[in-house]
Amino acid sequence: MLMLLSGATTYPRNERIGHLIVPLAKNRPEALRLQPNRWAMDNGAFAGFQIDAFMDMLETFHPYRNELFVTAPDVVGDAMATTRLWRFWVRVLQGLGRKPAYVLQDGLTPDLLPDAPCYFVGGTTEFKLSPQVAAICAYAKRRGIWIHWGRVNTFRRMEIAMRAGADSFDGTKWSRFSRTHIPAAERFLATRDQQLLVPFH
Repeated sequence: MLMLLSGATTYPRNERIGHLIVPLAKNRPEALRLQPNRWAMDNGAFAGFQIDAFMDMLETFHPYRNELFVTAPDVVGDAMATTRLWRFWVRVLQGLGRKPAYVLQDGLTPDLLPDAPCYFVGGTTEFKLSPQVAAICAYAKRRGIWIHWGRVNTFRRMEIAMRAGADSFDGTKWSRFSRTHIPAAERFLATRDQQLLVPFH
C-alpha cells in the first residue's frame, strides 16, 4: 500500500511513499521530482473547497502526467451532493486528460455509485467502517479500480484500509515529525505486506 504525503513534506520518496498535491500548498512540480504512478492531486474540500486554487493547481500540473488520480470536488458527509458535483467535474477532468476519483461519502447507495478509475474513501469514521464501504471496496478490487483511503492517521486505520483492499492512503500525521513517524509506518507496511490478511468485515 502506497503512502501519499503532502508536497510540502520533504521526506524522501520511494516505492512506498509518493506525493499528494493539494491546491493551497501551491507546490511547484519541477521541485517535487514526481515519479509515474506515485503521485495524485486532491481537491482540498475537507478544509474547504476553493475553485480558483483547484483550477490553478490543475493548470500548474497540466504538463505532468501519469498521476494515480485527481480527486473530483465533493461535499463532505453528503453522497447525493457529491454525486451531483461529480456529473460536472468528471467531464472537466476527463477533458483535461486526468483520472478522476469519486469520493465515497455518507449516504452512498449502490444506485449512486458511478463508474470511475478511482474511489476515494472519505466521509465520517462510522461510514468508513460501514458494510457499504466494504462492499464497494470489494467491487472495486474485482474490477481493478484504484482505492485511496483518506485520513489514515493511526496504525489501526492503516490496518483497516489494507484489509479493505486500499492501494494508497494519506494522513496529516505522517507529515508532522515525519522523520519519526514515517519510518515506523514503512516498517508496519512492510510487515503487513508479508502477512496473509483475512478479509475485511
